[in-house]
Amino acid sequence: MKLLELPFDDGRHRYLVFHPAGLPYRLNLVSTATTQAFEAVGSSRFYVSQDRRILAKVVPDKFARRQAPFKWLLRDYLEKRCLGQSDARKEYLSLQVLRRAGLATPQCHGWGISLNTRNRNGSLLLMEHVQNARPGGEVFDELDEPGRLAFLERFCQEVARLAHAGYVHRDLHYNNLLIDEHEEILWIDAHVRQLPTKRADQWPALKRSLTAKKLRGNRYEAYAERCLHESYRGSFKG
Repeated sequence: MKLLELPFDDGRHRYLVFHPAGLPYRLNLVSTATTQAFEAVGSSRFYVSQDRRILAKVVPDKFARRQAPFKWLLRDYLEKRCLGQSDARKEYLSLQVLRRAGLATPQCHGWGISLNTRNRNGSLLLMEHVQNARPGGEVFDELDEPGRLAFLERFCQEVARLAHAGYVHRDLHYNNLLIDEHEEILWIDAHVRQLPTKRADQWPALKRSLTAKKLRGNRYEAYAERCLHESYRGSFKG
């Protein structure tokens, strides 16, 4: 555990960082075209260290302290910060699940919380900034049709591997992936939950994780369902 000071638009804020790995006592963070691209597809804020080594993901409070003081106090401050239910902690634990399942993720440099009531960015996740990587959705959109189907097959094989480890991803879409310069898949923005314990309930839970909206259309959802079912059955063979 360490205390880390970070600069933001409204001043410098301190975070209590858990499981720190390879962190300096201060980080100088900047916004780049890459971080702006991440922000365009989500609600979080992103910064990268000046040496381009560390990516910081910051999740702001859901409720405004002045407009909804009781909800802010109970949900954003007491539950998420004081009781350790922050988005960063949950995502850090989910990334560990993915790694244990054999899926590639960026290296984690720790997760943190700010106890300062004036800092609305209470949740902090620090991870490796992967150079020359592109969001999965951007890569998918540029592929021809055979390339998209091949992309989906790889994607579903990894989802099945996670299922074999007993988990299902709660938000399956292409921009939860990075494609690195070697065209390998890296999982980011992880949100997982345990599969049902009953075998008969597991495939329906996996099937529900696939949606046409997030997979770019009904034909891709249907193809992903076939690929995932085949990979899922193969994972549990024997």
